[in-house]
Amino acid sequence: MDEYIIDVVINGKPDSLKTWCGSVYSAVDSMIGIDMVEDIKTITRSLDGKIWDVKDMDIDYLRNLKENIDDNVLSDAFKTIEDLTHDSTH
Repeated sequence: MDEYIIDVVINGKPDSLKTWCGSVYSAVDSMIGIDMVEDIKTITRSLDGKIWDVKDMDIDYLRNLKENIDDNVLSDAFKTIEDLTHDSTH
């Protein structure tokens, strides 16, 4: 896991949050799950300083998409990935 510093907007003011995730996508997902985050501006991976400029991301749209994901489908997808990871025949 890598450390990510995320520049966000909370209560109309710029702020920075830190998270540890396996990818930039997981970092975005973490911020989507925090209701008080109103906007995401940039994401920086601490390991190498790589910066993703995501200021045009529609966080409300992403939250709506996430709310409409059937938890059972998501759980089944993770089980499939886990089965592939633990397959000792390859």
